[in-house]
Amino acid sequence: MRVKELKVAKPLAVDIFIQFSNLANKFESDIYIIGPNYKIDAKSLMGLLATIRFEDNITILTRGEDEEEAIKECILFFTR
Repeated sequence: MRVKELKVAKPLAVDIFIQFSNLANKFESDIYIIGPNYKIDAKSLMGLLATIRFEDNITILTRGEDEEEAIKECILFFTR
């Protein structure tokens, strides 16, 4: 299991959420986004749309056979 806390560094629109959901779905690992009042499956577009906002402090949790690569890609996505 890998865990990383970070702040969402870019404004988020529907197309950004679609890109992130597609990225998460490339991995076999479970990927969760954890915020102050939620824990969502990063592969769920509806969950992403309903919860994550620009400048939110979130925690990314990955668990599975490709968890290291998955968390690196997720961190890059939210911080670049």
